[in-house]
Amino acid sequence: MGLTPLEIVKLLPKTNCGECGEPSCLAFAVALLAGKKSPQACPYLEPQKLPAQEEIAPSSELDQAWRILEEVKQKVANLDFESLAPGLGIEYKEGRLLIPYLDGLVELTPEAARRTDGLELDPRDQILLYNYVRFRGHRPLSGEFVGLETFPNSVSKVATLRRYAEEKMARALSENFRPLLAALEAFRTRRFSGEADLAFEVWVLPRMPLRVHFWHGDPEEGLSPEAKVLYDFRATEYLDLESLVFCAERFTERWLELAESL
Repeated sequence: MGLTPLEIVKLLPKTNCGECGEPSCLAFAVALLAGKKSPQACPYLEPQKLPAQEEIAPSSELDQAWRILEEVKQKVANLDFESLAPGLGIEYKEGRLLIPYLDGLVELTPEAARRTDGLELDPRDQILLYNYVRFRGHRPLSGEFVGLETFPNSVSKVATLRRYAEEKMARALSENFRPLLAALEAFRTRRFSGEADLAFEVWVLPRMPLRVHFWHGDPEEGLSPEAKVLYDFRATEYLDLESLVFCAERFTERWLELAESL
C-alpha cells in the first residue's frame, strides 16, 4: 500500500513556502502522489527518505476528494460570508470566516481553508468545512440527541459510522481509557455522569455537537465494549448524512492521534 499525502507531509518542512510551485506542503504531497511533481521539486525533501518509486502512486480516491472539494468551493463562491456567519455560530473578519474545528481554528475563504496553527487540513476536512458553510445554518439546534438511524435514508451510513467511529472508539477506550480521557481536554467538550461509563458532548463545529456514550462491557457476561454516537435532531439542517458520519470519523481519528502523543 502506497504512502498517503499526510505521511509525505511528515517528511516536508511544513512551512508552506511555495518554492515547489504549490501553495502548501499538502498540495505538493498530493501532486507528488499524482505524478505531477518530482521529489526534487521540493528543495527541503531528502529523496532517500522516500520509499521505492512504485510505492508513490496516484490515488483515485484522493483525486476524487480534490475534485469534490473544488465542486463544493464553487457552490460557496458567491455566498455572502458576513451575513451567514451568525447562523453558523462563527466569526467573520476581513473577508474570511473563523471556524472552530475539532481542536483548532480554521480560516476559510472561498479559495482556501487552513488551520491557524499550521497543521495541514486534508481534502476531506476541507470538504466538511465548505459543506458546513454551504448549508448556511437554519433553525437553532433542538438539544435532543438521536442515533443516525433516526434520519431518513441513513441505513448504509449507519454501518459506516459503526465501522469507522463507534467500533474504533470502543476498542481504543477499552485499551487506553486514561490517555483518551486526558486527550479530550484538547476539544470543546462537556462531560455527563450517570448515563454510561463515559458520556460527553464534543463540538466538532460550532453547530455540530456529537454526544458520545461508552460502556466498558463485561467479559464475564460476554458483553463487549460499546460506543454510541448521537446527533442533534436538527443536525441534517447543518450537514448532509455523509458529512455527519465524517464528523464522527474525523473526531475519532484526531482524538486517537492526540492520545498517542501523551
